[in-house]
Amino acid sequence: MKIIAAIVLLLSNVAPGDAVGFRDLVERVTPTHKKFGSSSSAAAAAAASAAEGGADADGDDRQLQSSSGNCWSGTTPAKAWHPVYSAGWTNGYCQFTVDCNSPSYSSEASCCKGAYAGQVSGYCFQQLPSPPTTSPTDAGGLDVYYPDYDTAWPESGCINKRPMPSGRPTYSTLLACCKGAYGGQVSGKCLSMLPSPPTTSHSTMVACCKGAYGGQVSGKCLSMLPSPPTTSPTDEGGMADFWYPDYESAWSDAGCSNKLPLPYPNKNDRPNYSSQIACCKGAYGGQVSGKCLSLLASPPTTSPTGVGGLDVWYPDYDTAWTGGLDVYYPDYDTAWTEAGCINDSPLPSGRPTYSTRIACCKGAYGGQVSGKCLSQLDSPPTTSPTGIGGADFYYRDYSKGWSDGTCTNALPLPIQVTPAGTYSTEEECCRAAFGGQVTNACLCSLDVKPTVCYEVKTVTITVTINAPTFGVTIPTPLPTGSALTSLVTSLKNAILTALTAAVNSATNVTIKSIDVTIVSIGGVAVNQRRLGEAVALGGGRSLQSTAVVIKVEVEYSCLPDECAAALTAAKAVVDAAI
Repeated sequence: MKIIAAIVLLLSNVAPGDAVGFRDLVERVTPTHKKFGSSSSAAAAAAASAAEGGADADGDDRQLQSSSGNCWSGTTPAKAWHPVYSAGWTNGYCQFTVDCNSPSYSSEASCCKGAYAGQVSGYCFQQLPSPPTTSPTDAGGLDVYYPDYDTAWPESGCINKRPMPSGRPTYSTLLACCKGAYGGQVSGKCLSMLPSPPTTSHSTMVACCKGAYGGQVSGKCLSMLPSPPTTSPTDEGGMADFWYPDYESAWSDAGCSNKLPLPYPNKNDRPNYSSQIACCKGAYGGQVSGKCLSLLASPPTTSPTGVGGLDVWYPDYDTAWTGGLDVYYPDYDTAWTEAGCINDSPLPSGRPTYSTRIACCKGAYGGQVSGKCLSQLDSPPTTSPTGIGGADFYYRDYSKGWSDGTCTNALPLPIQVTPAGTYSTEEECCRAAFGGQVTNACLCSLDVKPTVCYEVKTVTITVTINAPTFGVTIPTPLPTGSALTSLVTSLKNAILTALTAAVNSATNVTIKSIDVTIVSIGGVAVNQRRLGEAVALGGGRSLQSTAVVIKVEVEYSCLPDECAAALTAAKAVVDAAI
């Protein structure tokens, strides 16, 4: 008892937020008794419960049996809802019973929320008398919805399953997706998939009769009202100051009327117009029989005067449609693998449109492995198309490894291609998709290859020339000092001028630089290694000839498999110049 009193005294100074942790500590140092009469456990549990403040942060009564009747007071506690841990997590559920070893809840729903909040199977909630229609937690779905193009239009709706196919439009909510992608769906399948689908119910019986039986000739629905309207309510035999459509007659035989009493309860239950012709235009604009217009005081003739006919226009439904729309849209009525883009009229509500069929195929069927959409083009691409038959964008060629990988625009597109992995040019694709490629195989596959694809080579060619050919006179004896330096410079510049002209006209080799060294003049060696000062090793000697031996150093670039031909071309340039 002293130990228990000490625990209670200590708990009186514990903050409510620390109570749960302290209660765990108490349970560790005190034995657990399942008998209702265990006073020591009861005191510790009661003290911890008092410090904790009773209910949890969520407001649920998640606690061991309440103090009014609990496992330690000696009285049988009242039944409550407890989680059945022995059933395991997946099949766990709540039971209305007495249990001293699990938290209690006031209702089965609060027990499921508190004890099985993350249960993917939803088994606990399924045991409720009125279980929710969908799992209370997300089971891994996307946070956006997209139309289910794999199912035929009348039976399809919107889903958020993973993974989302390429090219699908997305919507933030299921309702927004149904409105955007299935706005004209007569079956209403998409809307029926909402957690709370719209019904055709009405707040009052009269509203129901107006909404569902507005044109009912028999008046049966209105006659069932507690105070049904009379057959001839008021203003018997008069004329209204507006015109309304005659919904009591078949469309082809109907027209507009202004007779009173109105055949419907309220004026605004039907559209009304200021004149009879305005009513015919608004309510019977597409009437082929022309019945409404024939009821005018001066009806138009079958072949009316005034070139152009009526002052209104209407579609000619009697003539077969000979041309499609000027836009294309995806055919959602056909399964994804067999679908393509069409321009049939009328355009269903909610369909995305594209200016061309190929734009539609790329936008709506970009990941279609079967290639059905592209096969419907006037000039469909082959399995391995050439440049003009390919797509107008490039993507990584997944049939090759990284080191030898390149980009392509071949159609049909492989399944790995996504809109984010397409590029407007082949070079852009190479730099983005193969940015770290050491071999530069992609960049070097381009028609116009960047500098990185070329090797730089150097060749030294020794040639003997005749100085007068280049307009330079060689004096004899050979001068020395500055006179020799001037002679060598003049000779070198004359030779470089001839070589530069030849390089500029060369088309089969890329020469990056060219340099000339004078080796000997008239048989006398010339040393140019002393800071540009020419020194004749045999200066002052008489010359035997005007022959000059030179070394031409040519630096050129070439592709690895073209360097042999480039060397031959570089030598030919030198030979042509001198």
